[in-house]
Amino acid sequence: MPGDSRRVRGPDESQCPLLYADSREPPAGRTGRAAGEPRAVFVRAGLLSQAAGSAYIEVGGTKVLCSVSGPREWGGGESRGRLLCELRWAPFSRAGAWASAAASRPAALLLQESLEAAVRLERFPRAELLLCALVLEDRGSALPAAVSCASLALADAGVEMYDLAVGAGLSRGAEELLLDPEDAEEAAGATMYLSLLPALHQVSGLLCSGEWEGDSPAAAVQMCMEGCQRLYPVLQQSLLKATKRKVAAPQSG
Repeated sequence: MPGDSRRVRGPDESQCPLLYADSREPPAGRTGRAAGEPRAVFVRAGLLSQAAGSAYIEVGGTKVLCSVSGPREWGGGESRGRLLCELRWAPFSRAGAWASAAASRPAALLLQESLEAAVRLERFPRAELLLCALVLEDRGSALPAAVSCASLALADAGVEMYDLAVGAGLSRGAEELLLDPEDAEEAAGATMYLSLLPALHQVSGLLCSGEWEGDSPAAAVQMCMEGCQRLYPVLQQSLLKATKRKVAAPQSG
């Protein structure tokens, strides 16, 4: 039978790919990660040219996109500006615990509180800023990812801030605390979501659900704060790269 010259022939001898697989057992309690180990993160600021500021973040399979518009004139008579936050889950995002409007309301409130503590609203008298956060895919810990992404978008827009607000999530498993839980881990037990201003070492938001006993709340807060501190330099580097791109753009044009 004549051969097909259009096909690339494989080697005469081959080995099963399982021979090269990692035979080490994953850490107990979760698949492939230790209890205090976060998932891989990808962050980019300045993604949308039509917005005053924008950011995109991926935490494992969770994806969030944020944009900022304004400041624009506000009819209120207060000398202090206001920040409007909109947090939505896309219909295809697998919203999970946040699927209903009633469940997502505390999440939107945490986002609002976390960012209001970080933004210097007194610098925007009689003006308002609008922030839109859209969860494109929710594979766990979407709320803390939205906090970090929204804060980065505000900084990309040039909004004066005391510090970046960084979010972290945690769930309580059967025997241990799990940092940066995936969707199945969030649904299995009590959860905690914390927002931190790392440079000021100040908690700007906290949301808990489920039952917490003994010393576990204090240990959970400490683990969340450590998770925020680990993510903080990643956000700073992304903001620095976005700023360098903006500075270089007029020169290249």
